[in-house]
Parts: sequence; C-alpha cells; structure tokens
Amino acid sequence: MHQPFGTMGSGSLAAMSILETNYRDDLSEQEAIDLVKDALEAGIFHDLGSGSNVNIYSVKREGVTKYEKYRVYNKKEFTNSDSYKFEKGTTEVLETIKRKFTDIKIDTETITIKMDIS
Repeated sequence: MHQPFGTMGSGSLAAMSILETNYRDDLSEQEAIDLVKDALEAGIFHDLGSGSNVNIYSVKREGVTKYEKYRVYNKKEFTNSDSYKFEKGTTEVLETIKRKFTDIKIDTETITIKMDIS
C-alpha cells in the first residue's frame, strides 16, 4: 500500500491528523507547502515537546528548496525579572509550617551560575 506522507516525533499524531484530512494527490507545490506548514503547526500547538519553528524542505528531482524559519513562533524578548515588584501581601499565605530538624547534618556548598538571558 502506498503512503504518500509520514510523520514522526512527539507531535506526529497531531501532524498526521492534518495530513490525513487534507492530503490529495494533485496538490500544487504551494498547496503542499501550506499543508505541511499546517501539519507542523498542529504538532507545535498541541504538543509541548515539538519546538516552535516551522522549517520546510521541498525535495524534487531538480534539487532541494529550503524554507527555513517559514514560520517562527514564541519569538519573545525577555525582560529583566528584577523589574517585577510585588507588594507584600499580593499573594495570601495560606499556611506556614516550621519544623526543627535536630538529627540531620548537611554539608553544603554554594555554587553560583550566571546565565545570559538576553
């Protein structure tokens, strides 16, 4: 039995549902690219492990056309978290539990790792 498409990965079930619903043999190249985009977007939006960018490669006898970053999602400029200030009492404390551990000895070492989040 001939199957004209396949999917793999954590978002493959969502992508497969789009392909099975909308594929037909007489798609133009642009229609096929749009169908693949829709299938990849289904994987992205319905599976947290599927990343966020759509890259498409059109493979023909004449060669390969790359459509890298055909769609880019979640493009976010991160701000410095120091800019968030919350007044005391913003979040209600429901319960405070204090325990005293007397029989436990813990060796501690502090390691500071700076991360570039820009």
